[in-house]
Amino acid sequence: MPVRWLKPSRFLSTESFVDFEQFRPNEVIGGGISKPTDPSNFSAHRAVLPLQGSLLVLQRSFARRLQTNMGTDEGVGLVIPIAFHSIANKATLDNSTIAVLRGRVETEAVEEHPNTYLMLRFDSDMSHRGWLDSGKGLSLIRPARPVMNRLKASILDIFCSASTCNDATDFGLLQGSLRESLYACLDAALMPREGTSIGRRGKFETYRKLVAELDEHISLLKHSPLYSDDLALRLHVSVRTLQTAVRTMHGVNLHHYIRSKRLWEVRKQLQFGPPAATVTNIAMANGFWHMGEFSVSYKSAFGELPSATRLRRQYF
Repeated sequence: MPVRWLKPSRFLSTESFVDFEQFRPNEVIGGGISKPTDPSNFSAHRAVLPLQGSLLVLQRSFARRLQTNMGTDEGVGLVIPIAFHSIANKATLDNSTIAVLRGRVETEAVEEHPNTYLMLRFDSDMSHRGWLDSGKGLSLIRPARPVMNRLKASILDIFCSASTCNDATDFGLLQGSLRESLYACLDAALMPREGTSIGRRGKFETYRKLVAELDEHISLLKHSPLYSDDLALRLHVSVRTLQTAVRTMHGVNLHHYIRSKRLWEVRKQLQFGPPAATVTNIAMANGFWHMGEFSVSYKSAFGELPSATRLRRQYF
C-alpha cells in the first residue's frame, strides 16, 4: 500500500511534496538536513497518526544523504522498515532491521533510493514492557521474519483503519485496539526471549496466583476490550512480569492468551447471545477490530467461520 494512497481523515493527516524546496522534515525522532541525490525526480509522502502516548509517522522518503541528531529527549523512538535499505553510521539497515533509539544519536545516512518506513515515538521509555533494557543510544534489532511480517502488516492495517474513520466515538473505541495490536507485535519483536523454567516453588506459586487473578479479571471484564497495560495496572505488576507469568504457566505470550480467552467469549455470545447482535458487533465488543484477522483466528481455533456459528444460533 503506497503512502500516497492514504486519505486524510479526522484523525489521520497526510502530506505530499513534489518539490524539495517545499519539503519539511518531520521532527518526531529528529528532522535533520537532507540533500536529495536526484532533485529532478523528487517526491515524498507522509501520514501522521497520534495515538494515546505515541505518535506514528509513516513516510515515503526520497533518495538522499541525511545528517541528523536522531532520537528523542524523552521516551523511546523506533524506525520500522516497510520497504527499506540505508547505510547509517556505516551500518546497513534493511527490511529486517528495527532501529531503537533512546536519547540522541548523531547520524549520517545514505538512502540510495526512496524508502518507506514508520517513525514511532513513545512518550514513555516503555521499560514496563521489558523492551530492550539497553542504555542510551541506538540499538539495531533483527526479529524473526514472521514476526517482522506481522509487525509490518499491523502498521499498514492501523493506518488504513485510521484513514477511513471520521467518527470520534468509533475512533475512541478503535484506538485502544489499534494500540494493543501494535503492542502485541512490538512485544514479539523487542522482548528478549526468556526461558519458561519455573524454578523455585515460591516463584511457581507467585505465577500461578497471578495468572488466576488475570483469569478473574478477564471474566469480570468479558464485555469490555482488554488491554495489556490496563490489566497489568489492575494486577499491580509490570506488563513484563505478567508476560513472564503467562508464558511460564501456559507456554504462550500474554496477547495470545488474552486473544484465546476472547475468542471463547465471542463463541459463547455467537451461540447464545441476543439474536439481533451481528458477528461484527460481537467481535468489536470483545476487542477485535480487524474483521479479516478475527475470522482467520476464529476458524483456526474452532474449525469454522464465525458466521457459521452464528447461523446455527438462529435455529436454537
